[in-house]
Amino acid sequence: MPTFEIYVVDAFTTVRFGGNAAAVVVIPHDKDMDETTMQNVASEVNLPMSAFVKAQSGDQASYKLLWFNPTAKAAFCGHATLAAGHVLLNILKLPATSIKFDLPAGVLSASKGSADEIVLQFPSSPPTVVTEPPSAYRTVLHAFTGLSVADIKTAVFYYAPRANDLVILLDGVDDTKFAALDFAPSADTSREILALNMRAAVFVARSQRDDTDSIARVFHINNAGFDEDQVTGSAHTIIAPLFSSLFGMQRIRAHQCSRRGGRMLIEMPDSDTVVISGHAVTVIQGNIST
Repeated sequence: MPTFEIYVVDAFTTVRFGGNAAAVVVIPHDKDMDETTMQNVASEVNLPMSAFVKAQSGDQASYKLLWFNPTAKAAFCGHATLAAGHVLLNILKLPATSIKFDLPAGVLSASKGSADEIVLQFPSSPPTVVTEPPSAYRTVLHAFTGLSVADIKTAVFYYAPRANDLVILLDGVDDTKFAALDFAPSADTSREILALNMRAAVFVARSQRDDTDSIARVFHINNAGFDEDQVTGSAHTIIAPLFSSLFGMQRIRAHQCSRRGGRMLIEMPDSDTVVISGHAVTVIQGNIST
């Protein structure tokens, strides 16, 4: 019975039980795991996401990477990618200072920073402003903030096509109040929101704190649970070009102020690239038999 190393990692945090949790399964280059087994493992560990990394032909600087949530294969996951980089570079201590992840959509690089943070390079996902938002967009806003249609000038709506996300930029929101809000649509409005057929609603605002530039909350709106994503790397590939174009920021200290919370540094060296740096903490390590 094949056995593989497995790690549970909290990503985008320096404290255990913070950030966003992911499982990382390491597959040696001389072993295989089919996608049905990967899905079974992801369902068994039942974390928000599981990453499966396999060394390419013994090359310790190149890895194939796939992601699965408990019910399906995922197209992309930022926090599980950071967790995978942490396991390979900080826990297994590969001799390489940077590695390449071979993804279905291309190649992504990960490197180790001076303070053991993991530095990832992503393609930028700029959103487009929606000048005449449909009523369902206002319904999403009201479900989060309780704002009425008359208060709609406090928000600007954007659509991010690459992620299929609705992005709502709020103006003048207190950090503490923003962190305390919940996404609570009624039974009637839930049907209207689900009909949008979008992945997530990303609420973002400029922080009023001296040590933070952006604050964000992300909620899945493609299922009736409307669960919150605790820390979302992919959402910040949208926030980065948005803040760059609106506020001239190429370096953003980001806080996703969910219940578990997470922080990252975002940089835009050019208009096509978003560099995300974040820490991670290993919570569990062991072996899994398949």
